[in-house]
Amino acid sequence: MTDPEAEQPALPDVLVGPRLDLVLVTVEQLLTRADDHDGEPAPLAYDDPTDILSPHDSPIRWRIPMVREDPRSNPWLIRLAVERSTGTIVGLGNFHAPPDSRGMVEIGYRVVPAYRRRGYGREIAQTMWRYAAAHPDVRVLRASVSPDNTGSLAIVLAAGLVQVGEEWDDEDGLEHVFEVAAPDVVLD
Repeated sequence: MTDPEAEQPALPDVLVGPRLDLVLVTVEQLLTRADDHDGEPAPLAYDDPTDILSPHDSPIRWRIPMVREDPRSNPWLIRLAVERSTGTIVGLGNFHAPPDSRGMVEIGYRVVPAYRRRGYGREIAQTMWRYAAAHPDVRVLRASVSPDNTGSLAIVLAAGLVQVGEEWDDEDGLEHVFEVAAPDVVLD
């Protein structure tokens, strides 16, 4: 019999996809960015031409308070999408939080405009889903997508997620909520 209070294994620091490494943004990198008052990008050890962790257009502003409250949540948060062949950051992926009481994890992802239409969004999503679905605490995979984001809609539908509702996001507006049982996700 397992102890329900026992800590489950965390995701690895690097999630490996076919072309991309999804590299965990460390607690130190997140908190350095939070404490940076002069607007300098966080040091990330990769070519970062767009300041991917800018608090104005990344999930960092929501994830920093989560890490301050519980640093153990960090492996479930922001990951840099690094093109393995060049060492360039082409986007990011993030889980919105560790698995909740239903075993649900939600992902989000963004590809830098100069790297769009190359399949990176799909690779980020599929890599995150692959690792999450194999985790013992995860039973449901979720994504919320704007109804006019045809690229992301194609990604979630191809993976077998089905619309289970709608929500209003104060920043992004109306979003359709999609879910799939972890063992049923369709991956390449």
